[in-house]
Amino acid sequence: MSLIDRLTDWPRSAEVAKHVVVIRDDGFSIMRGSAEASRVKWASVVEIAAFKHDLFSIDEICLGFRVAGDDRCLWAGEEDEGFVGLRDDVEDRFEGILPGWFHQVAFPAFEENWTTIWRRDADHA
Repeated sequence: MSLIDRLTDWPRSAEVAKHVVVIRDDGFSIMRGSAEASRVKWASVVEIAAFKHDLFSIDEICLGFRVAGDDRCLWAGEEDEGFVGLRDDVEDRFEGILPGWFHQVAFPAFEENWTTIWRRDADHA
C-alpha cells in the first residue's frame, strides 16, 4: 500500500484550530489543544512525502510521514504552528532528502504535486 493510500485524514476546516508541532530530540509530536494527537520518532520514519492540501483559495504544503509498523501516514501542514521548525529539522536530519523538493511541490499552484522526498533504503533498514 502506498504512502498516499495510508494518509490519515485529519479533520481540517475553518472551525478547527491549527495543530501544534512540537519538536523533540527523538522525533516530534502533533498536539491538538493540550492533547498529543500523534507522535513520530525519527528512527521509525521509513518514508517522507510532501504534497499540497487544497484549502479552496490557497494551498497548504504538507509533510507526510510513514513510520515502521504503522499503516497510517501522519502529516503536518504549513498552517500548523511549528511547521517551519519541522521542515527545517527534516531537511537537517534525513540525509539524501530530495533537493529542491519545496519548489517542486509548490508549483504549479492548486495541484497536489505528491512527491516522495525521502525513503529509507535497504542499507538503513
